[in-house]
Amino acid sequence: MFRHWIIWGGLGVVGIGLIYAAAAAQNLTQAFAPRRTLAEHMDLIAPSVTVMLPEDLSTPVPAIIFFHGCGGQRPMHIDHAESISEAGYGVLVVDSFAPRGIGRVEAMTQVCSALRLWGQERAADVFAAIEIARRTPEIDHNRLILAGWSHGGWTLLDAMSFVSDETRPPTLTTGDINLDGVVRVVPIYPYCGFPARASGHIGPGLPAIEMILAERDMVAPNADCERLARQAAIAGAEIDYSIWTGVTHAFDDTDAPALDPRMDYDADAAARLRDQLIDTLQRTQD
Repeated sequence: MFRHWIIWGGLGVVGIGLIYAAAAAQNLTQAFAPRRTLAEHMDLIAPSVTVMLPEDLSTPVPAIIFFHGCGGQRPMHIDHAESISEAGYGVLVVDSFAPRGIGRVEAMTQVCSALRLWGQERAADVFAAIEIARRTPEIDHNRLILAGWSHGGWTLLDAMSFVSDETRPPTLTTGDINLDGVVRVVPIYPYCGFPARASGHIGPGLPAIEMILAERDMVAPNADCERLARQAAIAGAEIDYSIWTGVTHAFDDTDAPALDPRMDYDADAAARLRDQLIDTLQRTQD
């Protein structure tokens, strides 16, 4: 995700401050992003939401909603979704970039550098996607799971912080902002540091949170998420995390950059993740 952060060790306090200021200034575009009602935002993202369902349906099934990382929707999201639908569950794969005209280059240079589309702005997609799931008759809207990778995890946690604070994301003007029917949230190697707003804003009354962290994560430092979890637990939230030994950020991405040592694809860990997501869906029926 935030590629410029790996060079901070040699920048010093002044350099770090300049980067923060530059990121904040660039992200002022968020202040000028179109403001929509929840219904209008649903109309915006609906064409870019892929719904995958089991072949044989007799009753509505539990479902999981996917939110990709800063690089955009990747092949592994569809691979995960196919395995989950084959196991008998529904999947909604949300492409947050297509409706905003963000291509791969813009994603890597602008979103991944925190110059565009912070999690608190993208959080509007979470509430819109949940409402789309509720209106899909094949889906059991009382058994929804949210899963977000990296920037998607940041987005989910920020969305929860808005519910906890009883306020809306900056781009939503009206609409009932709630997580009704969501029974668990799974941020996967999420980003939890600056400029995310969730730390200190996750409290009681929210769905259970189960973070999956990567031991060798050099992109989204685990310490920030561990601190968030401690603060949330003290505040009364139901939150837990596990640190997966030996894996890096984007460990399940089959297209992880071959020359980037911070991101190594691990087929065993990817399969474990798929199995865990399926198990989480299964537990909604217990």
